[in-house]
Amino acid sequence: MKTLLHKSWFLVLALVFLVATITGCALMEEGAVLGLGKYVDKRTIKKLPSIPVSQDAMQVEIVFIERPISDPLLGSTLWNEIDEIGAVDLMDQENLKQNGFRVGHVSSVPPMALQTLLGLKSHLGGVTKQEESLLLSGRRLMLRSGVPTDIQTSDFYEQCKLELFNDDAEQELEIKEFEQARCVMRVKAHKVQDGWARLEFTPEMHYGAQQLRRTPTTIGWQLENRQNTTPLYNQKFEVTLNVGEMTVITAADEVAPNSAGHLFFRGEGHKSDIQKLLVVRLANMSKMDLVRSK
Repeated sequence: MKTLLHKSWFLVLALVFLVATITGCALMEEGAVLGLGKYVDKRTIKKLPSIPVSQDAMQVEIVFIERPISDPLLGSTLWNEIDEIGAVDLMDQENLKQNGFRVGHVSSVPPMALQTLLGLKSHLGGVTKQEESLLLSGRRLMLRSGVPTDIQTSDFYEQCKLELFNDDAEQELEIKEFEQARCVMRVKAHKVQDGWARLEFTPEMHYGAQQLRRTPTTIGWQLENRQNTTPLYNQKFEVTLNVGEMTVITAADEVAPNSAGHLFFRGEGHKSDIQKLLVVRLANMSKMDLVRSK
């Protein structure tokens, strides 16, 4: 009797094992996957459609170059071949220069000095640890017309003092102090026509602790987790670029220690002898389809 019961149990276990094996194979053959505690048939998963590119989208390349202040490529070798006069409005240019900024316009074929700077990462080859921070860093953004983006240009300052000349007739000096601060360029790209865009740069000081703050946006006021912001509207400037052209922004040669140009593009502490160049290139634009009346 016991022998018969043992044989029956073995027969049941064998049948259960066989059914489980067949079912498992069937599930695998159908492409079932395990997700969130249950099996999901892959055939029921639909591929998400790609996000279409807006008709007013512009592709902008942003590159930072860090070099020692004494590097001759940052001086006349570079700026003799860059158009400063036609880059921005003359009044804006004088105001920017007085506050330590230098802005230039570069054609789609950059001068040799800038080509050398942009190619430093490959030219340096083996570098020491001290030189590792002097390499290129960059990113590519897709911007919509009129929608701003932030470009941080400085390291973090525990405390800093900003001495700012206003653009009025008296040239009054304004002094501001900040804690937990960083320097940011707020950039808006406006589409002028096919192949042309106007880039609007507003220097800003971001400071204080991160917390939810009311922020104006294109769709009204919204709560965003950010620092306090002080825009330097008197230092705002615009550059018009064709596809392939670029603008170069950095500190002036003779720059005061607490000027805006120094805080944005010169370092402190172990980076006090380093200068940054911000290169912004209009890489591509979405072409507008012409609508013709029949």
